[in-house]
Amino acid sequence: MLLLDTSVWIDLLADRRTEAVNFVLRREASEGVALTEMIYLEVMQGVRAGATEASIRNILSQQQMLQPLQGLETFDQAATLYRNARRKGLTVRTAVDCLIAQIAIEHEALLVHNDRDFFALAESEPRLLLYPSLTVH
Repeated sequence: MLLLDTSVWIDLLADRRTEAVNFVLRREASEGVALTEMIYLEVMQGVRAGATEASIRNILSQQQMLQPLQGLETFDQAATLYRNARRKGLTVRTAVDCLIAQIAIEHEALLVHNDRDFFALAESEPRLLLYPSLTVH
């Protein structure tokens, strides 16, 4: 499963052929794509009202929605991801990225992103699978 972060969804929906989008287009048929409710929120808050809004809502709502598998424990683990990164001197700018990373870990999904925060999280949590990965970074 490919969990696409907000920036990748934005590029994909705008038909911008970034490295991450090209990766998704090569692998989506065999692996499937997903998002989380927070990613849905982030994408939708940037959409202009009107036909585009309805179209994007329709596209996103047809994708697999990955949910926290452990209830409140998922949020505790997301906070632990943040604290572990900070202990290593790494800065993670938003709690949302920690939650997205934890959901990716729980679902063993490959998180496709364009966000440096995920590099910091992966550096302190080897179970977080990323594209691009730390080795590409």
